[in-house]
Amino acid sequence: MGYYKDQNTALDIAISRLEIEKKEKYEALKWQLELTTNSMKPINIIKDTFNDFQDEPDLKSNFIKTALSLTGGFLSKKILFGKSKSIFKKLLGYALQYGVTSLISKKVKS
Repeated sequence: MGYYKDQNTALDIAISRLEIEKKEKYEALKWQLELTTNSMKPINIIKDTFNDFQDEPDLKSNFIKTALSLTGGFLSKKILFGKSKSIFKKLLGYALQYGVTSLISKKVKS
């Protein structure tokens, strides 16, 4: 009977160790889930993007260059053609917009 008692004791110890391990893993999983949900919130994504944007000067200059190019192309199209119903004028406007955007992007220094 002593042999079975030793086996039962060993089993009880093993079970209690596994239960402790399960609780630790569960707590780690809850913590990781909380971190993940916080990082996926839109406000945190926006904050991280702005922090990255501030840390990278090349990114900032490329953004400014792109914004100037697109704005210049868009404004030139709107000034010259406005809201035209003619398909020919629309196509000409898009071609002008593309050309001005390309020209500005080449002329603006990074």
